[in-house]
Amino acid sequence: MYETILVPVDGSENSKQAVEEAAKLAKQFGSTLQIVSVASDQRYVQYGVTLGQDVMQSFQERAEEILDDARETVEKMGVKVETHFVVGIPKIQIAKELPKKYNASLIVMGKSGVNGISRAILGSTTAYVVRHSTVNVMVIDYPKK
Repeated sequence: MYETILVPVDGSENSKQAVEEAAKLAKQFGSTLQIVSVASDQRYVQYGVTLGQDVMQSFQERAEEILDDARETVEKMGVKVETHFVVGIPKIQIAKELPKKYNASLIVMGKSGVNGISRAILGSTTAYVVRHSTVNVMVIDYPKK
């Protein structure tokens, strides 16, 4: 049913729960997980912010840690997994480009991520993906205690 499942991660509890839920589905359906971390390459000149190479390097290093953790979780469950660091506009990459690139038929993602300031300024990535995705989307909400 779901041969390939795309799972965007950012290190938040919601994205960790999305990885676990996607792994359960993948185990049930014999799917491969494509776990991605997307670093924004946008320059927010209108907000007085530009991102240099040192910032992008920092993003990539943190993304690799997050991807390694996700891979470890999934492999322990006996699920096929590939991880990718991608540079681009996260909303567009997740909703349109990456499902096509990896031939995914489902996106499993967290309800919200780690960056509340970015969400306030730019809007929710999850909301955008739900509205614009080219494939089905499952949204995971990490229960708050």
